[in-house]
Amino acid sequence: MDSAKNKHKPAFTNLNKIYRNPLFILTLITVGITSYILYVQMKIGVPYWDVFNYLNNALYFAGIGKGSALYLPPVVPLLTSLFFKTGYVSINAIFILDSILLVIGVIGLYLLLNMRFNEIQSFTGSIIFISFPVVLSWVAAGGIDIPGVSFSIWAIYLTVLGVKKDSKFLYFVIPIIMLAFLTRYTAGLIVLPIVLYSIINIRKIQKIKKVILGISLELAVLVVAFIFYLMHLGAIKTFYNLLMNITTSSTTGVGDVAYNPSVWYYLQNIPNYISVGPIQGTYQQILNPSMGVPSILSYITILIASIGIILYMRSILSSKLNLNKLKISRNNLIKIIVLIVLVIGFAAAFNNVSYVINEIILFGICCILYMLLGNQKTKNLDMDLMFFSWFGAYLIFQSILGMKVDRYFITMAPALVYFIILGLSEFINKINPRIKNKNLKSWGIYSIIALIFLSSAAVTYIGHTPKKTFTVDIGDASNWIKEHDPDYKNKIIYSDYPPAVSWYLKKQVNGAYTRLYSNSEEFSKRLQKKDAYYYIDSLSEPKPDLDGYHIVKTFGTVAVYEKY
Repeated sequence: MDSAKNKHKPAFTNLNKIYRNPLFILTLITVGITSYILYVQMKIGVPYWDVFNYLNNALYFAGIGKGSALYLPPVVPLLTSLFFKTGYVSINAIFILDSILLVIGVIGLYLLLNMRFNEIQSFTGSIIFISFPVVLSWVAAGGIDIPGVSFSIWAIYLTVLGVKKDSKFLYFVIPIIMLAFLTRYTAGLIVLPIVLYSIINIRKIQKIKKVILGISLELAVLVVAFIFYLMHLGAIKTFYNLLMNITTSSTTGVGDVAYNPSVWYYLQNIPNYISVGPIQGTYQQILNPSMGVPSILSYITILIASIGIILYMRSILSSKLNLNKLKISRNNLIKIIVLIVLVIGFAAAFNNVSYVINEIILFGICCILYMLLGNQKTKNLDMDLMFFSWFGAYLIFQSILGMKVDRYFITMAPALVYFIILGLSEFINKINPRIKNKNLKSWGIYSIIALIFLSSAAVTYIGHTPKKTFTVDIGDASNWIKEHDPDYKNKIIYSDYPPAVSWYLKKQVNGAYTRLYSNSEEFSKRLQKKDAYYYIDSLSEPKPDLDGYHIVKTFGTVAVYEKY
């Protein structure tokens, strides 16, 4: 009898270990939060324009419709089309996809942080990432920002794993980078921290020649396949123009609602991206945290993390230099001079030249810093600089471009989390000797921090969530047209939100925008010239009087105009 009991003990012991595993707990929490947000998103509808472009492109990939803008990144539409092919043709498909990719990304972030920090610190960092309002509100929104950063996280993790553990993992890096790039084109910037980390640790990579050859072959095949894909869609010229605009920073966005020339936009809004308050507010304040007000939690986090990072930087300098007998070799003096020149050059070039120059200078600064400060006592400096270059690469790019949207900060969120945890861990280590409770010392403080962030984020999200978005009204208006006019597919239809109407009607709908015309008379002449039978207005307020057209139905803020 006793022997039978003993046989079951290992199984229960293993199960107990799984339940106590921070990654297991993190996965449960992430799935739970994501499921709730997914449920809410399904009720309130699509939050912004581009989601409908991805949905229409998914229809094209599924072979049941026309794409809205096929030059856009294809991965999210392509994966969404798999849902459509099973017969589940619904907006919810893209929400579900985003949710799945968020969970995958959070797991990857935990594993990545765990290469530098302990389990409870990595757990807390992952929870903080989820809790960022700029992340939480976009978890299941149908966009490409969360999927793009999830693939980027895995590309970085596999790089670190390949360098530290087994070089075989490096063969997966290029395909994942390409996946990230094809999910969100600007995700290609993740190459910079990956290259930096690889160069810093070049001597640690096993079978380096074989790895370089394999990666080169992978890259060649993937690039050729992508070019063939663009040629097949007939979008190669459009993509080339888009790439040139991005590379040269020539797209300013003047006149667009998202245009903002301030290069400090993202830096000054970091407190908003960490946590917003008060508890009650508008949906726009969590979709775009810059519209809100930072909470006290945000300022406390920044203060404590900053103190911790200062202490950490001081310890790095102390480990490298003998502060009592400061000796600087000729070689180090040259490095210091080069570093000073690069920093001055970066400050002078920022916002005055192409972001590419600034990225190169940043890369050089990181390399010189490692050569100056890297040693056995600063063994984690390679990861510190990799995350610094990750944050810096995206910050430079997003800050110089004229178009600024808060959700673009999601690309920098994992790097921000890294430095928050770095600062918190250093600060907590400093106060640890004064803490008597053993559990509080080891994992208690971090658990409390994670719980505070999670609770604050959940309460804020619930307090800012509406019952529906206006795109639901566009859907109702489109469905009304279907019932009102069985011949609607043969009618010419215009709208100021064409991707949405195209999705709901499953036909090509043209764009027409009152804001581009000096008066309603000029606009109505445009519609008449194009022989528009219906015009669906969702953005104008008040609704204009259009000659030759009358409003036949309204749904919330959406009005359906019909030709006399």
